[in-house]
Amino acid sequence: MAELGQDEKDKLWLDLKTQWNIVKGIEKGDIDKAKRRINKIQELLDLEITDFDKEDPTKEVKVYTDAEAEEQFTEAMLDLMQQAVKRSKGIKHILSGMIVKEDPKLKGNAPGIGQQVNISYDLCKDELKELIKKEEQK
Repeated sequence: MAELGQDEKDKLWLDLKTQWNIVKGIEKGDIDKAKRRINKIQELLDLEITDFDKEDPTKEVKVYTDAEAEEQFTEAMLDLMQQAVKRSKGIKHILSGMIVKEDPKLKGNAPGIGQQVNISYDLCKDELKELIKKEEQK
């Protein structure tokens, strides 16, 4: 397969975003056709191919709420997580600024929400483990 030029890659990324919006119901279109197109674009861009035939999450996962999740943590633990989120937002802004200064055409590739969650988790996981130990010892 011939190497794709940057313009071709950019067009494929835009098309990929559009196809995902169709699958998510944000834009109108044929969902099955969009899924096939997503897989084709992923193949062209040498990305991991999404398996649309996987089962949906179980009912238990779907009905699990933020409130139920928060009940599992003490105030000190939730405060620690909130501090980590604030730090990760700061990191995101710093990284975004560096990315734009380094290469303005990468402006849209600043850390996304998934990366931000991972950064937040990494910032607080050791402290959170210690807090959990202390809570369990009480």
